[in-house]
Amino acid sequence: MTMESTKFKKVGIWLDHSFAYFVGYADGKATLIEKLDSPHESMKRVEGEGNDTTWYTPNPEHASNNEHKKHNITQNELKEYFKILEGKIQSYEDVLLFGPGTAKEQLRNRLKDNKAFDKKWFAVENSDKLTDNQLLAYVREFFDKHSI
Repeated sequence: MTMESTKFKKVGIWLDHSFAYFVGYADGKATLIEKLDSPHESMKRVEGEGNDTTWYTPNPEHASNNEHKKHNITQNELKEYFKILEGKIQSYEDVLLFGPGTAKEQLRNRLKDNKAFDKKWFAVENSDKLTDNQLLAYVREFFDKHSI
């Protein structure tokens, strides 16, 4: 947690399964605080490993025994990523989670189950990938519109 981020009570977090951008909001201004990389890699391949699927068999559902192991690794990496995000979110009062895909809902569901977040205000919005300037504008416009 940087000193910079402690002055913000409101934060917008753009996230997917690969990384998260923290954008602080105060006094009508949005400031990019940090980018957090996820320990999760979506396309992982062990050195020397072959393809996971067998293309030319009568059974198209056939998959290798690596699939179960990879699924567990992926789930553990995502849990670790969300745990890191949880720790960073604790110092904020109002939190906007936004981005493409399902990561924002997964994180929100996890936070809902954690009593430490009961008094915090959360919003979840869909958003495409955004440039840095678009990120700042999105967070600024959201909190300007939803003055709490």
